[in-house]
Amino acid sequence: MNRAKWFKVHSWVGFKLSIFMCFVLITGTLAVFSHEIDWLANSAMRIDSSSAKPIKWSAIYRQFKDQHPNKKLLHINAPIDPWFSAELVYLKHKNSYHRNFFDPNSGQYLGDGRWYNWQRFFRMAHRHLMLPTKIGVPIVSSIAIFMMVSLLTSLVVYRKWWRGFFRMPRRSHRKFFWGDIHRLFGVWSLWFVFIISLTGLWYLVEVLGLNASYPDRGQTKIQRSQAETVMPSLAVFNQMLTTTRIEFPDLEIKKIYFPQRVGDGVVFQGQASAILVRPRANIISFDPISGGQLTLNRGEDLSLHARISEAADPLHFGTFAGFLSKIIYFIFGVILSILAVSGTYIYGMRVAKTCKTDPKPQARFWHAACRDMGGWKWISLFFITLCLGLALMLFSGMIEQ
Repeated sequence: MNRAKWFKVHSWVGFKLSIFMCFVLITGTLAVFSHEIDWLANSAMRIDSSSAKPIKWSAIYRQFKDQHPNKKLLHINAPIDPWFSAELVYLKHKNSYHRNFFDPNSGQYLGDGRWYNWQRFFRMAHRHLMLPTKIGVPIVSSIAIFMMVSLLTSLVVYRKWWRGFFRMPRRSHRKFFWGDIHRLFGVWSLWFVFIISLTGLWYLVEVLGLNASYPDRGQTKIQRSQAETVMPSLAVFNQMLTTTRIEFPDLEIKKIYFPQRVGDGVVFQGQASAILVRPRANIISFDPISGGQLTLNRGEDLSLHARISEAADPLHFGTFAGFLSKIIYFIFGVILSILAVSGTYIYGMRVAKTCKTDPKPQARFWHAACRDMGGWKWISLFFITLCLGLALMLFSGMIEQ
């Protein structure tokens, strides 16, 4: 296949679904800082970072039990950063989740928040368009195929691309300028496109059945006749914390999950010595009544398949190096969104029929691009409209998730 045909492939995969691709890229970019958006929107999530101390899990747990003695506690989350409060999620009503926020240093109650917040919106919109995951994830993840093909073809189309890192855009003509911008942003974001595409493909094969297997999280050994789950007493909960410090001293606890089904244990999750893993890779679990240890799993002991699965999220969302990596991912997410838009604009300039005296050539460029998208633009707009409509219904309480 000659260079001209590769260019046609590159143009097609980057152009036909550019509207939908841009939506996925923008929601993914904003998802990187979705927790921070909620932090700005809800004062209960904000604390003075200068007073940060080790989180007092016991004080938070006691405060919740005093406030909501009959509510089902689901999990407690450690602060994402020193300026965040600790978060607790519980079942307010049947199938209705709610959030409480606590000062991690004292356990003081700071306020509450809705389950469906900005973080949930951007994550759900980006990951599965608010649709059931078995339907939405394959649709969104299929974009990774287009992005990977676009990446590979660009290396053929752009000759000696490695020389383009510091090639400044020409300003002599609109077409030259935007073409050079497209190539400049493209070469700088090659690594990012590769990581996003590769992890997106991994999500696709996972949802199609290639799920990794994980060690048992620990089930209570004594069979009970209760129809309801059991919450540990404060004394037993403190015993669990002590055992965790002894048996798993390097575990930095990030989440504590409480029983959701009869037979479930209390599960402590966090980060330890393994790199590029989610908190669920390192766990220690306990019987909710006796406080006896059920299991202990370390991230470095997972299978290769599971380690690859664990690395997908940190690499896809840029959480592996804290706030710094999130900033880098946000910047390159914006760059990818610009690439999607500029590619469409360049295509419009190439196919639009304009003259030098045309007062509004840009409008003709966009019109020509939309015309040549054909039915693909309606497919894109359908999925975007469906996602936003479901989000509106979900967040207004008209439907349940």
